[in-house]
Amino acid sequence: MKLLQKVFILFIGAILPLNIFAIENFNYSHSKGKLHADFSSYALEKILKEEITIQKDTINTVQDSTVVDSTKEEKPLFETAVEYNCDDTIIFSLTGQQVFLTKNAFVKYGETELKAYYIELDLAKKQAYAYGIQDSTGNYVFTPEFKDGSEEFTCKELRYNFDTGKGLVNEVITEQEGGFVHSEITKKIDDKIFYLRNGKYTTCDHEHPHFYVKMTKAKMIKDDKIVSGPLHLVLEDVPLPIGLPFALFPFSSTYSSGIIIPSYGEEQRRGFNLRGGGYYWAINDYLDLSVTGDIFSNGSWGTYVQSKYKNRYRYSGTLQTEYHFNKYGDKGLPDYYETTDFAIRWNHSQDAKANPYRTFSASVNVSTSNNDRNNSTSINEITNNQKQSSISYSKKWADSPFSLNASLRHSQNSRDTTIALTLPSMSLNMTQIYPFRKKGKSTNLRWYDKVGVSYSSKLENRINTKESELMNSSLQKDWQNGYQHSIPITTNFKLTKDLTLSPTLNYQGVLYSRSIRKSWDPEADGGDGDVKVDTIQGFRYAHNYSTSASLSLSPKIYGMYTFKETSKVAAIRHVMTPTISVSYTPEIGVPREKYYKTYIDENTGLEKEYSIFEGSLYGTPSGAQEAGSVSLSLDNNIEAKVRTANDTTGLEDLKKVKILESLKFSTSYNMFADSLKWSPVRMTGRTKIFNKKLDLNFNGTLDPYKLNANGTNKIDEFGPRLTQASIDVGFSLSSKDLNPNTKSGSGENDEDQPEKWRDPRYVDFDIPWSFSIDYGWTYSKPRNRKTINQNMGVSGQFSLTPKWKVSFSSGYDFTDGEVTATQFTITRDLHCWKMSFNTIPFGTYQSYNFMINVDSSILQDLKYEKKQAWQDIQF
Repeated sequence: MKLLQKVFILFIGAILPLNIFAIENFNYSHSKGKLHADFSSYALEKILKEEITIQKDTINTVQDSTVVDSTKEEKPLFETAVEYNCDDTIIFSLTGQQVFLTKNAFVKYGETELKAYYIELDLAKKQAYAYGIQDSTGNYVFTPEFKDGSEEFTCKELRYNFDTGKGLVNEVITEQEGGFVHSEITKKIDDKIFYLRNGKYTTCDHEHPHFYVKMTKAKMIKDDKIVSGPLHLVLEDVPLPIGLPFALFPFSSTYSSGIIIPSYGEEQRRGFNLRGGGYYWAINDYLDLSVTGDIFSNGSWGTYVQSKYKNRYRYSGTLQTEYHFNKYGDKGLPDYYETTDFAIRWNHSQDAKANPYRTFSASVNVSTSNNDRNNSTSINEITNNQKQSSISYSKKWADSPFSLNASLRHSQNSRDTTIALTLPSMSLNMTQIYPFRKKGKSTNLRWYDKVGVSYSSKLENRINTKESELMNSSLQKDWQNGYQHSIPITTNFKLTKDLTLSPTLNYQGVLYSRSIRKSWDPEADGGDGDVKVDTIQGFRYAHNYSTSASLSLSPKIYGMYTFKETSKVAAIRHVMTPTISVSYTPEIGVPREKYYKTYIDENTGLEKEYSIFEGSLYGTPSGAQEAGSVSLSLDNNIEAKVRTANDTTGLEDLKKVKILESLKFSTSYNMFADSLKWSPVRMTGRTKIFNKKLDLNFNGTLDPYKLNANGTNKIDEFGPRLTQASIDVGFSLSSKDLNPNTKSGSGENDEDQPEKWRDPRYVDFDIPWSFSIDYGWTYSKPRNRKTINQNMGVSGQFSLTPKWKVSFSSGYDFTDGEVTATQFTITRDLHCWKMSFNTIPFGTYQSYNFMINVDSSILQDLKYEKKQAWQDIQF
């Protein structure tokens, strides 16, 4: 058969004119017993001299059976099939050792894939040669695209050996962990090692990068590092006189340890400095640790320890600690002093999928009062006088109403150095259960089916003190602790649609570790006599119970005013919700004298009563004294229905617009009080208008009684007084509000956007502009003296061009008559670079910071920075 094929081909070549072989394609194959042949003039000479065999898309070489050793197992040329394809021409040599593919050629062998305009495959040598072509504009198209597992790159020309994995590549671009490597000539040694000549390393993703590090020669170890010989920086194709004899660029998908280079600076108060230098340890894939420090020429220093951890689908967090020792002034002079500051910050969060019944979280921010002022460069940290922390643990039992909560809480005011700690706070609670109701029953309930019982308990240990006194405090004398639990039993009866009767029975108990005893000491206060308070150590339990019943009526009253059909406003609806509640408490419970004692004030001769648990956490459990009250409230809601601008028929759905979301008045009347029976009238209101762009909140308190002549106490005489009022107005507007087609680019809900716009550090280059203003006014006059405070805050950002962004924030305190903390930020997007200028132009924390840096963490040290912190100019 082979002999007949050769004869047939030679016969065709002899009898046909040569121009017959100039047809576009030549393919040779068998199909259903028929012989098909198409030739290309390009490969005519090779085809007439060599031998070819085709079997679908799998290439096998043809061997002479006379030279095959039947005693040995034949080793295949390729371990797996070679797949190939192209859009134009496929040419096979007569020997079956070479294949030529033209136009969008494709070859696949195992996990190795190669695409190019032209591919020449040598089966004997297991080599491939590929290149692209230039179009009419001179640009290369159909350039070779190589893929081997996770490795991918494009180039202009490629030679590759499938057996050894070695190759030679011209003008290749590869990506390595966010960086891009360009090379004029690349020699591929194996899957990991490459040698480069005339290479470029950059983080710019353009084919012609804006900047790069020019490397004469280098060795690249995939997913590890690049070791380069002589190199220099090139910016916008301009070589800069910044170079090194050698360099190492690490890049890896895993963490790696290394030295952290410090930054250099100068301060007026502490002198020259090196900041942020240290070492980073990549402990494992779940945990890391960095230790850095600051050192100043005047002897001041600071150290920072930071660790991040993450266990996927379980938890993640960060832990930061810092310690500073600062010297100010010249030693031996009156203005010399030293400070020691520290801070601890810990954030821990549990993944929602970790455990549905148990959670643990932490948000800790503890520091000395002057730490941020002395060591921070952030205006937000410096001006934040209040810090809070919490560590909480909660557990729920499946198919059980019980839950356990435990927490540690901290609150700190850096202005007056007060600190409040709660260590610990624990509670065990039981949600309401219905002991007399059959399981699953929810309709046709009898009165006993509605009886609900719940349980709550709390254990706390607290202290409020100064920072300087905390470590010297006594657990017995200075800390307050106690345990409280209560068992409420409730039910309700619906007498009519809007009338409900709700009786309750409540038991309360407390446990304290100490109590007090008061007596008159005639020798105290220089012999004038005073009260003597003795603390009695020892646990003391107290309890009481009470019962009450309330009857409430809460109907809804609707009012509607309809306008003419030609009016823009179709109708206005007013909804009033009055609530009347009457409650009565009979006089039952533990006798009062069990927990209340008396002593005689010998100066006045009067008998004074006191509680033996005075000053305790939860007070003294009190029995139910006869009491009755009437509570009144009225809530209002006003809405309008507006026709759309294009609605001329009146048939379209009307748009609902809220005019007043809520306006509520509330007060109460005590029927058993001997005087001052009416409580103050409380008014609250809120609304959002102008398409929810203006947020308005207001409230006020009206006391119905006059003050005495001295203005110190209220008297039982009617005379309404406004004792408190406040108004808060917030207005925000952005280009997205005026043009809904504007893209925010953040991928977050619109409700979250205004908060970010108020933060000058937030930069969104897709929003042309945004603006917000807040105004607050408060009035207070509980007695004769009144105080009025006003403040205003303004913030926003706008784009001068699509790449320029200006952000600002400021405010004004009308009470103090001065501008509050003001900050301006200008940012320029330079594609792979970023320029920013941030300044606080005036005030105590006047400063500025100008920086141009590569917009990538890989080359974060490639930057120019000029700054002056507020510490630099303050003496």
